[in-house]
Amino acid sequence: MSTLSLSASWPLNQNWSLRGGVGLIQDGTLSPTNGAVQDVKPGGLMALGFEYVWQPGQGFKPTVDFSVFLSASATHTEDRLTKNRASYFSSDLRIGGRASWIINGKIFPYVSGRLFGGPVSWEIDGIDVTGTDIHHYQIAFGTAIQVGQIVPFVEWAGIGEKAISAGLSYSWR
Repeated sequence: MSTLSLSASWPLNQNWSLRGGVGLIQDGTLSPTNGAVQDVKPGGLMALGFEYVWQPGQGFKPTVDFSVFLSASATHTEDRLTKNRASYFSSDLRIGGRASWIINGKIFPYVSGRLFGGPVSWEIDGIDVTGTDIHHYQIAFGTAIQVGQIVPFVEWAGIGEKAISAGLSYSWR
């Protein structure tokens, strides 16, 4: 699925932050086992979670943080052959850990591992189906580069749940 999202983080103290996000599902495809390919129609998503900085980094010592998120998405799918529409809803509980390094105070490469799971409720050919993800883990590599108050980032997850993410963040501090 292709998505576009906006997220925010609010520091609660030196170690904890509250994070939230909302977004739009733009499009995509889903291929059920023994079923016709379904086109994903526009929909929405949201996420809420906490992040805990366990170890601040310095020099070769990485910053290590842990996170927990609850997310949900809702949309419709359409059978490519029959044009029948069906509802689709998924929810996820995701825990993760990340190690990131600081290079010259402006470049932040990282490696991240995540475990997750949650039900997917979908209607296929008029029958309610409850499913789950194929993979319940993800290993990702990414980097962020600070340019003033703007930080572009890119992430590639090639192990487990596969994804590519890119975006911009902005700090008011």
